[in-house]
Amino acid sequence: MAPISVSLEHSDPAVGIVSLIGEHDAFSAARLENDLAVLLDGGVRVVVDLREATFVDSQTLSILLSARHQAEAASLGFSLVLDDRIFTQVHRLFDLTGLGSAFAIYPTMDKATAAARAGETAGAGVHAA
Repeated sequence: MAPISVSLEHSDPAVGIVSLIGEHDAFSAARLENDLAVLLDGGVRVVVDLREATFVDSQTLSILLSARHQAEAASLGFSLVLDDRIFTQVHRLFDLTGLGSAFAIYPTMDKATAAARAGETAGAGVHAA
C-alpha cells in the first residue's frame, strides 16, 4: 500500500496534515477517505501534502474533492500542497480535469497551513512551472 502519513500540528487552531507518498489509487483510497473523515469529523482543518505523490487516480481525486466539500460545509479550511517548481502527473490530473480551481493549492506547507487555518477551501489553483 502507498504510504499515507497523518500528523497533527497543534498550533491554534490545530491542522491535520495528510501526506501522500508515491502512487495512490483504489488500493489506498479507503485509508485516505477514512483518515480525512476522522480529521474533519473531529473539527480539524486539513492540509493534504501532495509534494511526494507520484500518481493519484480519479478515485483519489474524488475523495479529495468530497473531503473539501465536507470541510467547506463545516466551515473548516482544506488546502493542498503541490510544488509549483516542477510539473508532475498530479499537476497534469488537475489540469486535465479542470479541478485545480476547486481546491486551495499552495506551493509550500507554510502557505497551505495558513490557508487552512484561515478557512480557505478553494480558488488558489495549480501553479505549474
